Amino acid sequence: MKNKTKLFSLILLTLISSTVIFAQATDAPANVAAAITAKLIAFEKNISGTAQDISIYVMGDAAVAAEYKKAIGKNIGKATLKKVDSGDGVPTSKPNILFVGKSANVEKALEYSRANKILSITGIVDYVNKGVTLGVGVEGGKPKILLNLSSSSDEGLDWNPAIIKIAKTIK
Repeated sequence: MKNKTKLFSLILLTLISSTVIFAQATDAPANVAAAITAKLIAFEKNISGTAQDISIYVMGDAAVAAEYKKAIGKNIGKATLKKVDSGDGVPTSKPNILFVGKSANVEKALEYSRANKILSITGIVDYVNKGVTLGVGVEGGKPKILLNLSSSSDEGLDWNPAIIKIAKTIK
């Protein structure tokens, strides 16, 4: 009887832990991170609400930078993506958006985005919990949108309320 109870407990624990693992969002691949975040930028009124040129700086992820470069010339809301730069450190000239990649110094990136009041985005789920404003992960094979509301406030952003309905928000 004890062996059956132990076996049942072990099976139940295995099922519960595997459900938790599969239910959590994982980091987005470069192509997914770039494609989804490019679409989500349209929800931020200060960036996409006017006919302006947008620049994105990708910190610490050459693969994501290459994906964004494929979108140069495309519209994001009323704005147009005109420039994508990348490097390992913070940018030397102010972009509209800072993408925080896998080998970036997150603390330096956040200091820069707050000081310059620019949108910080990522494809790394844990970075949203650390303070990056907008992130995308993958959960169950589908994109998962993450929005850090306090970081958004720190960066002076103005979101269309529709994003609050579709994103998992973090305060």
